[in-house]
Amino acid sequence: MIKLTLDTNCIINLLDYKSNSAISVDELAEIMRYGLEGDVNIAITTRVDSDINKDKDKNRKGEMLKRISMFPTIGTIVRLDISRLDSGDVLASEKYKVLGNELKKIIFPGLKKNDPHYSNKINDIDHLISHKINQRDIFVTDDKQILKKAEALKSSAGIKVMDPKKTLEYINLRANQVVLAKEFSEKFNEYKNIVLSAMNKEINDAQATKFEELRKWMVRKLPVIKDGLLNFKFRMILVPTGRQRVFGQDDLMSLRTFNDRLNGILRERDPLNIPKIASTYQLNYTGYRSEKEQINMTILFLNSVEDSLLGYLGVLESQ
Repeated sequence: MIKLTLDTNCIINLLDYKSNSAISVDELAEIMRYGLEGDVNIAITTRVDSDINKDKDKNRKGEMLKRISMFPTIGTIVRLDISRLDSGDVLASEKYKVLGNELKKIIFPGLKKNDPHYSNKINDIDHLISHKINQRDIFVTDDKQILKKAEALKSSAGIKVMDPKKTLEYINLRANQVVLAKEFSEKFNEYKNIVLSAMNKEINDAQATKFEELRKWMVRKLPVIKDGLLNFKFRMILVPTGRQRVFGQDDLMSLRTFNDRLNGILRERDPLNIPKIASTYQLNYTGYRSEKEQINMTILFLNSVEDSLLGYLGVLESQ
């Protein structure tokens, strides 16, 4: 599941959506819908409370403080003038201090304590520290100063920053990947059953028509999911050796053979020829195995593809 950390400006835009200054309201509302439906994990940091407490409008501040209590809150580093004892903030280790200094150099180089917005900028840094130490995926903000440094934050600190619009596009893309992988898995299962019927000489005209319909659909869609599927296969065939993992020449051939066979069977228009393709390592599919061996190997290969698709789908759904 994707873990999002919302910046204070997003919370204010979302909760005070009638304000003339509110932006990204529709995108934030849609992101919240994903959160409420359990498709993404949304949290705010303890510095949101600090930011909102600076609001000079007492009524609005009081209402905001009440409403942010519905958000799960993650801690950042302790600052004596800001952190509460029960806030969840943690003492700054040397590692966190280095991170904080790095973030300061990236976003606010040359920041001085006499800067009129010093406390706000320190809070911005603390938001990002919290995001990083809690291993969140995307920091969502409309802060132009932070967005301007998105590439540097990603390359130097490993923090992915997006505005609400790009975040929503990312979520929708991931959701579409899950939907496509699920549909591909379901259609391949139908395809497999027709091939098994053909091998048993039990295929009828309706099944033959359905076979071609499924085959054409999968030929069109395979390029979209192929990289993700092969990456999943790659991770599954890595061999553990102590703390290291070894990927050998045989594994490379296994991955290539899987790819070649899958492309080969989907290009074949006659289900009766599938066993010749699924049971050979040769790209011209001229095999030497008996019919029984071809059938057994075809069943094993079709099961392997089906299991790989289900495993890949499971990975996507868990992200």
